[in-house]
Amino acid sequence: MLLFGVIACFAAPLVKSTDGAVPTNLLINRIDGIVWDPYRKPVPDVYVELQNEMFMSLSRIRTTSSGRFSFTVANPGNYVIKVLAGGTNYMDASETVEIVDVTQRSSDQQYVDIYLKFDKSKINTGAPGITEAVFVQDIPSDAKKLFEAAVRDIQANRTEGFDEIDQALKVFPDYFEALSFAGRQYVQRKEYEKALPYLIRAIDINQRSYWSFYDLAFACYQLNHRPEATEAARGATILQPNSVNAQLLYGTLLRINGDMEKAEKALLKASSAGKGVAIPDVHWQLALLYNKTGRNKEAVDQLEAYLKDAPNAPNKKEIRDLIAKLKSETN
Repeated sequence: MLLFGVIACFAAPLVKSTDGAVPTNLLINRIDGIVWDPYRKPVPDVYVELQNEMFMSLSRIRTTSSGRFSFTVANPGNYVIKVLAGGTNYMDASETVEIVDVTQRSSDQQYVDIYLKFDKSKINTGAPGITEAVFVQDIPSDAKKLFEAAVRDIQANRTEGFDEIDQALKVFPDYFEALSFAGRQYVQRKEYEKALPYLIRAIDINQRSYWSFYDLAFACYQLNHRPEATEAARGATILQPNSVNAQLLYGTLLRINGDMEKAEKALLKASSAGKGVAIPDVHWQLALLYNKTGRNKEAVDQLEAYLKDAPNAPNKKEIRDLIAKLKSETN
């Protein structure tokens, strides 16, 4: 039996009063923040986990291209924000945050900066993280000023920032940082078609850019351009073999394309690169692969690992039922 149809879409219903109106006293507590590296630069695309005071996982997201994260919290209390730095040169880091509802009709919003430290054991062994070598260009001052203004405007959600990037590129068409940044921002906004020309041009200029390859692979994957996505993901894994995200995406694409042997190798590399960090998506992809190839005992192991890493998965009951069914078919 294949795993198709296991994932269902679970949408939380909008809470309404008896007359159909949305209640005005619905509390929405938030915890927002930025993850910074030791040089005080934002760290993109690392896992950040929301935990309760017993250190149980409640939610997990990746930071945006500007290092930002945001969690919605239902109840007041003490929470832990933990950065899971597996696959990078950094150590995990945690901060405690208290959410307080001052009155019954008020909500709380807390902001936290998390500063990462280098893991000396990884640096000493030369293990690559998810950072790139600086790409040096002699940039005209007019183009640089336009790009700097664009970054400020885009991070403040002002749409004119993209126009300023295009103006900078008219001054200096080979402006790699501007091309890479624009492509990444469009990917973050799920405007994948718009991202493509910027990312392709960025790679033409700098073929050592991990983030340009990864973002191009992800955009092509979302647009169902599988051959292009697979090749770009392969490039990302060459540049950063220990990148969990690159190996996961590459393995997923290989599995979809039917290259199960290579897919398994990439997914197992993603798992080992995490160095013990819980990565539910890897277990899910391996479960799909093993089930497809008739290795149901291994599929069960991966599904059980998935539930261990994602104890609050909305489709938990369906997965447990599937595990029981696969076990009965294996015996």
